[in-house]
Amino acid sequence: MDGPGCRRSRRGRDRSLPVSARARAPAGAAPRPRPARQPHHDHRWPRHAAPANTLPRTRPARRHPRLGSRRRPPAPRARRRAPREAAAAAGRSTPGRQRWRAQCAFTGVRGGPGMNMATPLRLAQGSDWCFGWWHAPEGPARALSVVLCPPIGYEAVFSYPTQVQLARHLAGLGLPVLRFDYHGTGDSAGEDTQPGRVDAWIDSVQRAVAEARRRSGHGAVALLGIRLGAALAVEAAARLGGVDSLLLWAPCPTGRSFLREMRAAGEVGEDGSLHAFGHHFSQETVRDLDALDARKPACRPAQRALVVMRDDMAVAGPLPGALRAAGVDVHEATLEGYAAMVSGEPGGGVLQASALDELAGWLLASPAALPAPSMPAGSPPCQAVARIDAVLERTVFVGPQQQLVGVLAEPAVPDEQRRRTGVILLNIGANYRIGPHRFYVKTARALAAAGWRTLRLDLAGIGDSPPQPGKPWASLYDRDATQDVRHAMDALAAQGCRDFVLMGACSGSYVAFQTAQADPRVGGLVLMNSRLLEWQPGQPGDRWQDSMQRHAKSTDYYLKAAFTREPWQRLLRGQINVRLIASRFADVARARLERLVAGPAKDTLLGRMQALCRRGCDVLMLVSDADDGRDYVEFHFGAAGRRMREQRNFEMRYVASADHTFSRPGNQAQVVPMLLARMEQRMQSPPGRARKGSPPAAEARAAPT
Repeated sequence: MDGPGCRRSRRGRDRSLPVSARARAPAGAAPRPRPARQPHHDHRWPRHAAPANTLPRTRPARRHPRLGSRRRPPAPRARRRAPREAAAAAGRSTPGRQRWRAQCAFTGVRGGPGMNMATPLRLAQGSDWCFGWWHAPEGPARALSVVLCPPIGYEAVFSYPTQVQLARHLAGLGLPVLRFDYHGTGDSAGEDTQPGRVDAWIDSVQRAVAEARRRSGHGAVALLGIRLGAALAVEAAARLGGVDSLLLWAPCPTGRSFLREMRAAGEVGEDGSLHAFGHHFSQETVRDLDALDARKPACRPAQRALVVMRDDMAVAGPLPGALRAAGVDVHEATLEGYAAMVSGEPGGGVLQASALDELAGWLLASPAALPAPSMPAGSPPCQAVARIDAVLERTVFVGPQQQLVGVLAEPAVPDEQRRRTGVILLNIGANYRIGPHRFYVKTARALAAAGWRTLRLDLAGIGDSPPQPGKPWASLYDRDATQDVRHAMDALAAQGCRDFVLMGACSGSYVAFQTAQADPRVGGLVLMNSRLLEWQPGQPGDRWQDSMQRHAKSTDYYLKAAFTREPWQRLLRGQINVRLIASRFADVARARLERLVAGPAKDTLLGRMQALCRRGCDVLMLVSDADDGRDYVEFHFGAAGRRMREQRNFEMRYVASADHTFSRPGNQAQVVPMLLARMEQRMQSPPGRARKGSPPAAEARAAPT
């Protein structure tokens, strides 16, 4: 996180918070498997795993027995079918069949052996709908439904892989599960700037409970709440008159404790509002959160509850005792997996089998979790298309087996009035399709309102898309991801799109650039805060592959900061990592010297970008002025893109006062108009020609379009 007062150790860890705030593995835990070494990726915002838990320390709670250890694990999923090339060689994938696959993807049809058959749904209440997934039980169903209440803020993004894995595991044991996004979060309608946020979140839980009961045909419901979602679950359960079970994982017992953690690394406005990790909490939201207290439910919220403490900080706090006083049968446990879940690392959110068994075992021990005598035949129909003002949204499945998940935003006009350029937004790091701080949601809806079909795609192994065969999770800098993008273009082409613009930040820009070289249908690129556009594991030829492993700001930022007082004061206090800054300057100088000595190379990144532009591909590079990737892009393309000045359809623009993921107040309001203006300019000028009306890059440093 690039914010005021942020300090980093030699290894790049944020040291602006106490040691208790940094994620760490529990003592004696087996080491987790690590993915292949990849360049430093941006998805680890904020750099620390979680703010400090400020509750008073108490004695460790007694663990309850692992009730789920006796149950047999679900049967392993079948292997996927052969990829498209193998099917074509066998004569099974004709062009007509491929067109049918692309078309059925947009009707919600999903199939293929081993596919998780989760059904997208919208908890509708006019235009204020909430997005969700229904995981129908596999095999004999249980009469207990589980509603998963996610965290709020960055923890909701980091824990998303855990939520998906947990829902699939419970459904495999016969427990139907409903996952959802609160109103104004995730894929749901609404914004965090709207009034009545806390009541809207609690109402979202109540809607989810009603939908779970309707779909399962049974009234028994368990609420599984994570972090602030636990407090919201308790309050919603009390308003509903009680539920069967409450499973509260690393709960924030009060809204006040949650706000205390957010303020530790956030920015407090003069009016009392709070901006933390890219998420805004208005003055009203702060006031309502301050009044939220799960320790004082209005009535008995559940018959039984399990309070699962963090493995990196086993502090029970007063919540278990308060629930007991309300008449709830409370169990306490410490579960491994929280610290890894909020680390943001690829595969960090994958729970171990023992943790899954412990959670599932406790839920299955409920008297209500008996085999269901009957279940409704099939899932009730869901709202396939939802409307937000002038935009229509629907969930789509693309790929040979419809295995890749995306959300398509379209203008609410007749098809003949829609523009024939499709836009695809690609994952940044391990963040799922909403992007950092819902940046992609806002961008997609703005583009759709202006006439462009815009798809927010989950690449394989990210979000709700399963990983590629043989890979436990996504490889962020992997050329295989280009095939996922081409599947998405196939599906959009079946809907009438003739060319495509790919947009991505950091690792998403890498996938976009690689896809554009492989597929001539890509007519435009928007590359935001790129750190690497070429990645060759095991080849030390590009010095940047090692340099970008170390998080630092741009050299331009440090040169300007040297003439201000505040950095020198921090230096005297020992809050600045001098060695890291010196290594960044050394890397830049060494790379320039090596290029000067070696002379011009035939096959360079500059040459490949020039070839794309000569082909007619329109390229816009957005660079935050202090971002560490600025040195990389300026090394290859020159300051303000001067080494690309002969290519009139290339432009590099700087975004003032922005961080790597556009998390600061006003960043997204600055960038989204830039993207809209560029798309309009692209429509007015033929490919490969000058963009009339496009301001020079140097003039774009300080203000948005």
